[in-house]
Parts: sequence; structure tokens; C-alpha cells
Amino acid sequence: MKILDILNRAQVCLDGLPKRDVIQKSQHDYCKTLARMLREPVLDALKPGIARDTYNCRRAALHTGSRVLIENLMARCARAGQRNDVLAVQRIAGTLLRALDRIEPALALDPPLPPGASAWDAPRSRWQDMGTPGPRRGKHSKKHVLPYLPDDWTERLWEAVPEDWPYRAPLAVHELAPSRPEELVPGARPHGWSPGAVIALLSANLIEITIAPVKTHGGLFGSPTTTVQYDPVVAGGPAAYLFELCAAAGGRLVVSISSKNAMRKALAQLGRRALPEIGDISITPYVIRHQVLADIKATVGAGEEVAAAAGHCNDRMQSRYGRAEHGRKLKGFIGARSARKPRASNVARAHALATARRERSLIGARPAEEMATPTI
Repeated sequence: MKILDILNRAQVCLDGLPKRDVIQKSQHDYCKTLARMLREPVLDALKPGIARDTYNCRRAALHTGSRVLIENLMARCARAGQRNDVLAVQRIAGTLLRALDRIEPALALDPPLPPGASAWDAPRSRWQDMGTPGPRRGKHSKKHVLPYLPDDWTERLWEAVPEDWPYRAPLAVHELAPSRPEELVPGARPHGWSPGAVIALLSANLIEITIAPVKTHGGLFGSPTTTVQYDPVVAGGPAAYLFELCAAAGGRLVVSISSKNAMRKALAQLGRRALPEIGDISITPYVIRHQVLADIKATVGAGEEVAAAAGHCNDRMQSRYGRAEHGRKLKGFIGARSARKPRASNVARAHALATARRERSLIGARPAEEMATPTI
């Protein structure tokens, strides 16, 4: 095939791949996923037995990664042509042809939506028609660990912390604010630089912990910051400890870690020492996050405040976290807020549907003669 024909064919393929606004980290992850997929015998986003989320990720990697790969090969070919490097042009064009031979059939199976199209207009997912059932969605979520933990496991974990343990303050933050481990690592966020968790002492009976969530998809979702407030006198434990540190620091304190993996390993060791009866269950910051969200649900009920504490932009995502029945009422918890107010409609709608179902069941249980008798 002539080089010009290969380039024209690549351009046609590019025209069918809408350019998405993807943050650099996500684009890098998609390209790595596509590289792994290209090492498989057949390039296909769908594999037997995979989970729905895995299929969605592989499909997104196919669309985004293919565009990056084709654009890069076309640019390299153009630069080689400008240098009059015929051998390099032929070599790169051959690589581009082999990539197209694999990518085009995969795109025919999983074509991307055109620009501006809604996901509701998408055809039925190939994953739904898969012959073999995939794993249950969220099967490995840490919320499934909570029923197997003692009711007082967070208190026992805190009591087992040595005074000189380097992650004592970060653990206190995790046990009070439903935070992710990487949110305590200083770094750039879509809305600016975050030094870690910021603790402010507002009065003798009020401290607040502010965190900049990392999972915001480039600032499009979630909230720039989220804040929880506690009465350290009533709460005691981690809240009282942070109160003392904050008071010694002049009323404001930053708690941060340099490596989330180092803390994760240290926390797992602490969990095995403090809770020997839990067996193979590993205590991680995400287990604590699920527990704190379950505790807030048990304290104030599911809804906007839970979404604000979690850093979500709506109250739908909290259903993926710890359940209220696995939570305990938090002592000294005053409230939670976020810089971007969550959309609170899903929980209210769920309550309304549950009420309607109960009313229908009650009507169905009434005797027929009672329903037929008019009331005066």
C-alpha cells in the first residue's frame, strides 16, 4: 500500500474518533491500557468474564489511546518526510498500517459516540449481551469489609497507635474526615495547590478539617474542597489529639504524608496488631473512609451532608460506600460542607419511591369489602 493511502486511511480513522477533553493522567492511563490490549492476540475491549467497569475502561482506552497513537505516528511520519528520511517514513508508515489493521476492527465493534451525543443515545452495551456473566459490580469494594469488623474497631485501632508512630496525625484525619490517602499527599489539584489536610481551631469546642479531593476529573465533578467539623471535647480520641496539635501550632495545622503506599503498609501492620481476630482483612485508608461515611449516614442520615463530606457533586455516589446499618453515631460530629453544593435529589426520590411502594402494599392488603364501602 502506498504511504499516502496509509495516511489517508489513518485520517479517516481519526475523523471517527472524537477528541475528548481528558486530563493528562487519565490519558496516560488509557495509553498504558491500550498498550496492554495491543499485546493480546485480538484487540477487543470486551473479554469473557470481565466486569462492567473493566469493559468501560478498556473501551475508553481504545477510543482515547487509539487517537493518541495514530496522531503520534502520523506526526512522526510527517517529521521524517520533512527530513527527507525515506527509510524512516517507510518504517513509521508500516507501523501505522499494522496499528490500523488492529484498531479498525476493534472500533467497528465498539464505535465511539459522535461529538455532542448523549450516553442515553448509545446502543445496548456489548457487555450486557456477553454470554458468560461478569463479576458483580463493586465486588471488591471496601464497604463489604465493614460487616466483618468489630463495632469499636476504629477506637481500638486508635488506642493501639504508639505515641511516636509517624502516621498518628494522618490516621486521626482519616478517622474523622472520609478522605482518600492521596489527598494527604501535597500536590496540584484542578483548583490549585493542596498542602494536605488543613486543620483549623475555631474555638475550644470547634475544629474543622478541610481536604481537597483528588477525584474530580479535572475539576468537572466533585468539589474543590470539603470540610468536616467536630467538637473535640465531646468527640475525644483523634479529634482531641488534633486539637492539641493545632493549639500548639497557633490554631492552624497542616497534616500531610510523603507516600500513600508507605502509610498504607504501616496502617495494615497496625491493623493486624490491634485487631488480630479479623484474619486476612487488611485495614487501609479506604476501609476507614467507608466506615466514616457509614458513621455519618448513621448520625445524620443519607443525603446532601454525606455527599458533601465525601466530596461528591451529587448524593447518588454515596450508595457505593458503607451502609448506615454498619455505621455508629459519631460523637462530637457537628457537620460537613463542601465548596460546591451537592445536587440532592436521588435520596429524596428513593425515599418517595419507597413510600409509594409501602402505600401500594397497604392498599393491596386491605379487605376487598372495606375498599368497596364508601366513607361518609
